[in-house]
Amino acid sequence: MSAAALSALLGAGLVTASHLVTLLVARATAGADGPVAAPALATTYVLKVLVLGWVLLTVPAPSWLLPGWTAGGVLAALVVSVTLAARSGARATRAALGAVPAVRRRAGETRADGAGPAATGAAADDDRRQGDHGHG
Repeated sequence: MSAAALSALLGAGLVTASHLVTLLVARATAGADGPVAAPALATTYVLKVLVLGWVLLTVPAPSWLLPGWTAGGVLAALVVSVTLAARSGARATRAALGAVPAVRRRAGETRADGAGPAATGAAADDDRRQGDHGHG
C-alpha cells in the first residue's frame, strides 16, 4: 500500500476512533440517573485531547507518513461524519414530529368553533389577545 493511502487511512482512523469513543461514552451514560452524560463527555473530550497531544509530542512520525494526505483523510472523515450526523438528526426529528404536520393540516381546515375556514398567517398562530392580559 502506498504511503499516501496509509497516511489518509491514518487520518480517517484517528477521526473514527475519536467518534467511536464519544459514542460509547454517550451510549453508556444515556440511561443514567441525573446529569451524568455531559460531565462524562466533557471528561472524555479532555482525555482525548491530552492523549492525542501526548502522542503527537512524544511518538516520532514514521517515515512513510505524509502530512498532507493525513490531513486529507481527517477532513474526508469529518465530512462523512458531519453528513451522517445531520441525516441521523433529521431522521430523528421527523420521527419525533411525525404527527405534527397532519394535526396542523386538520387544524387549518376549520376554526376551533367549527364555523368555517380558519384564519391564516401570523394571526392564526398568535393566540394572544390584545387587552386580555392575566397580570395586573
